[in-house]
Amino acid sequence: MVDAHYTEEQTNEIEILQSIYPTELVMLRSEAPQKFTISVDVEDDGEIRPCNLQLAVEYTETYPDTLPLFDIALSPSKLAPPTEIEAELNDKDLGNLTDRLRELGEECLGMAMVFSMSTGLKEAAVQRLTEKTAELVRKKEEKTQKEIAADQAKFIGTPVTRASFLEWKAKFDAELKDHLSRLASEAGEDRSKRAAGGSKKDEDRRLTGKQLFEQDRSLAQSDSTFIADGDVAVDASLFVKEDAGLSSDADSGE
Repeated sequence: MVDAHYTEEQTNEIEILQSIYPTELVMLRSEAPQKFTISVDVEDDGEIRPCNLQLAVEYTETYPDTLPLFDIALSPSKLAPPTEIEAELNDKDLGNLTDRLRELGEECLGMAMVFSMSTGLKEAAVQRLTEKTAELVRKKEEKTQKEIAADQAKFIGTPVTRASFLEWKAKFDAELKDHLSRLASEAGEDRSKRAAGGSKKDEDRRLTGKQLFEQDRSLAQSDSTFIADGDVAVDASLFVKEDAGLSSDADSGE
């Protein structure tokens, strides 16, 4: 049998809670030991992502000299999915909030404590979401700074050291040597091809006499053509007389 003293205290507290939370408090069982839920809106002027917690409370026979049975549940969110800097409560957070309410209840043993538990729940939830939001903002800023530094590094380039320069030079010299070797090889092949092609053309241009006459029949008739065109006939006797005269002059001089 429930002590009338506890029953009176519990009934009085419920009446006070109903006046404070006219729409937030919902009775689940009206007879002793009473059971009810209080809807706790968690928000902080836009600094955190708002959420709603349900604090379920069930009186014990000796409440408020003992802690009530209680549970914390996170209501389904009707908001859009969170952004990368909006924090949400998880199961671990709810466990920590439960521990915090138990501590508050133990501090209030012997007197009505549900109101203190309700307000303490909101304050602890706001604090936790504020901490998680600040951490998300810090990570986002850190990520942004890294991206900016990476973009700037593209224009700054890698600092040159003696070791890195020597490594680059060895690679460059090897690539240059290979490139020049390929060019020399290609140039030699081109010269060989041109020489082979030129020799064949020279051989093709050098024709024998027979081939020349076969290609141009007019060469065979060139002498007769010159005579037919009015060339002066040569009198061989004139050359004989002149030769004789030259011989006489030579003899008399002796």
